Amino acid sequence: MKLIGHEFTKDLLLRFLEREYDSYSFIFEGKECIGKKLLALYTAKGFLCEKKVAFGCNECNSCRLVSQTIEKEYSQNKDISGHPDIKIVKPEGKDIKIGQIREAIEFLKLKSKNGKVIIIDDAEKMNTEAANALLKTLEEPPEKSMIILITSNHNKLLPTIVSRCKKVRFKPLTEEDIKHILSLKGFSNSQIDKVIKVSDGSLCLPLHILENESVYNFAKDIFNLISLLIEKNEIHSEGIISLADILDKQDNDSIFNIISILEILLYKKNMEKNISPDTYEKILKELGKLKLAISKGVKKKLALEGFYFNLVR
Repeated sequence: MKLIGHEFTKDLLLRFLEREYDSYSFIFEGKECIGKKLLALYTAKGFLCEKKVAFGCNECNSCRLVSQTIEKEYSQNKDISGHPDIKIVKPEGKDIKIGQIREAIEFLKLKSKNGKVIIIDDAEKMNTEAANALLKTLEEPPEKSMIILITSNHNKLLPTIVSRCKKVRFKPLTEEDIKHILSLKGFSNSQIDKVIKVSDGSLCLPLHILENESVYNFAKDIFNLISLLIEKNEIHSEGIISLADILDKQDNDSIFNIISILEILLYKKNMEKNISPDTYEKILKELGKLKLAISKGVKKKLALEGFYFNLVR
């Protein structure tokens, strides 16, 4: 799998790998869906490479095994054998539990010719016990070990963990990067042009929209009703009630993506000065209430209707 973008970050990581430290502890921080985990796997490839070549020579047995790990991770093909010296830890349910971290720590201690790597995805979801269990290992990491914590917000990690890791900040993807990645995934130019406007430096929304086009159309319908309300003071009660009936059948992830699309469309409208600052702030506040209501289990239909009619007041 080709790694697109993040040239500065890749150069920074290569400089670290060239120093051939005995152990590494990183925090990869940045937006969701921008390639942090993929670059973590490339960094692991370079660390474990038998020839110690950049992000891997792609010729030695270790590099071939890391490539299989990448394929396994992104294709979800459980029949592919991954690298025995790489362990990826993910949340089980809502969080990462102490048992998972203890297992990962024991894994790091096992002897290996080239080293051991653990990658903790969504690291901010470690519960308190899990985070504290990891702390001692970060203070005294085993020889030939690499620990990479992946997060969208390092402020949600324990300060003591952050202080013991080298923080690597990922910038959002450029529109050109996103176009390139989506084209490699086989999407047409017309499909890409439709979603690029709401990408906001990440692949999360574009991919979700391309896999579920109705989400974008639904967000646009709500946005149009909001625009009519703030520009012409036109209230369309029947329209919002009809949309609320449809929203009631959507899952929470789709609804949160709809809200994200609305936030981006409203931001662009604000930047074009087609909306007053006070109105813009009011709508964002109500969208925040809508998201909170959905997350707390309020009936989706009532939550959307409440959002709209609160704007009317």
